[in-house]
Amino acid sequence: MRSWDDRAEEGPLDDRVVEFLMERPGRVAFNGLKRALDAHPESLVRSLRRLERHGVVRRESDGYQLIDRPDLPGPAARPRTRPFASVELAPGASRTELFGRLAGRWFGPLRWLGLYEPSDGPWLVWSVQGTRGQVRLGIRRGRLTVTTDPSGESDGDAKVEDAARSLLRHALDALGPSHPEEPGLLSFTRAPEPRGFAS
Repeated sequence: MRSWDDRAEEGPLDDRVVEFLMERPGRVAFNGLKRALDAHPESLVRSLRRLERHGVVRRESDGYQLIDRPDLPGPAARPRTRPFASVELAPGASRTELFGRLAGRWFGPLRWLGLYEPSDGPWLVWSVQGTRGQVRLGIRRGRLTVTTDPSGESDGDAKVEDAARSLLRHALDALGPSHPEEPGLLSFTRAPEPRGFAS
């Protein structure tokens, strides 16, 4: 598969970087790659520079992504994600504004990985410290959606679900107004009063 490495002994990390990025179309932050691949920072820098030099990856301001090349296989099947929560947004809510308030930040055990851009639209993605699981946040058809990529370990999966709850709380806070006089991005409707009750 490899045609870009300079030295065979350094190739395995190059392959792992390429495989990881193939599974996650979009941009992944350096620290996200380092955590996900459990790579030494200097080794990862050398690997990314080598892959850049050979035209396999491109560095953007917010992370690294694969360059479309005919000699590389297409994206691998996405890891199995589980729906966690879905919240309806107010009409006109801006994905750009919400993503700007959340991207690049850490929340409790959530460590920023990057922006994935599969065909169904962009996702903000965090890894969950102490597990191999991930939590994703996206906006689809006017709804904020949080999904989890399970870690495959029962203890790890509980941590991933707790982290997803934490991310949802932070996202709901970010949807609120930044100043009391501004409208928020979240739509609330009051439940109707039950009939037959006097107020």
